[in-house]
Amino acid sequence: MAPTGRLLAVAALSFLCLQELSGDLGSAFAQSQPSLHRIVHAAENDGGLMPELPPSGLMPMPELSPSGSPKPFVPFLAPAPLAPFFNNSTPKLSGKCTLNFTAVDKLMTTTAVDCFTSFAPFLANVICCPQLQATLAILIGQSSKQTGSLALDPTVANYCLSDVQALLLSQGASDNLHSLCSVHLSNVTEGSCPVSTVDAFESVIDSSKLLEACRKVDPVNECCSQTCQKAINEAAQKISMKDGGLTSYAGSPKVDSCRNIVLRWLSSRLDPPSAKQMLRQISNCNVNGGTSK
Repeated sequence: MAPTGRLLAVAALSFLCLQELSGDLGSAFAQSQPSLHRIVHAAENDGGLMPELPPSGLMPMPELSPSGSPKPFVPFLAPAPLAPFFNNSTPKLSGKCTLNFTAVDKLMTTTAVDCFTSFAPFLANVICCPQLQATLAILIGQSSKQTGSLALDPTVANYCLSDVQALLLSQGASDNLHSLCSVHLSNVTEGSCPVSTVDAFESVIDSSKLLEACRKVDPVNECCSQTCQKAINEAAQKISMKDGGLTSYAGSPKVDSCRNIVLRWLSSRLDPPSAKQMLRQISNCNVNGGTSK
């Protein structure tokens, strides 16, 4: 056979071999597809983790109702750790106290929180006792609008102190506030001060000047300027001499009793929140060493 003929024969044979080989590969690949398909479906039937994807090739998002809200893991939350515990008990009052507790109900709640039974012994001089003293002054001051008196009669003073304790205790306050804060009858009576009525007080004191000095106590400058405190001490000194006695020194029992009268009068001329702010600011100055009584 000529060389040209041999080349043509080899080329034809190679073409036939390639054609047969490509046919075998195609049939093998075609036979492999059903196996893969069966594996996927077998996984689905067995609860496998790979679901069959849709024609788009994207996993569909779960359907959520637009008005639905997710269920919380915890059905409700507990109160804040420092929230006071209210035992919801109904206090038994004496019925003999003339103080108007309803007029200062929010103030009583604040005092109960500040004197909460677990914290009162540790915060007595800083928070609890100043708040309790302010509450007593405001109670008497607000009641003086009806009674005209800036001091409780000694015969009913004990009943009122007992009622205050019962009301605070019913809202979670400590049960020994009187001993913890050294509350005595002198805290609600006239003590040794010769002035105990609104009329007698205003006949001696320039009430407009005193009120102007203490209507708005500057929380930043009061401890240094002592504007309100000086006006209070001056008024206390003045009414302490109403009986014609000798001039009393600052800090004496007589002047201290008259100072309580001054604070009650101021509390009668201010609304309870403003009175509380004024009294607490003065107390803060005393605690911080800004001034002395």
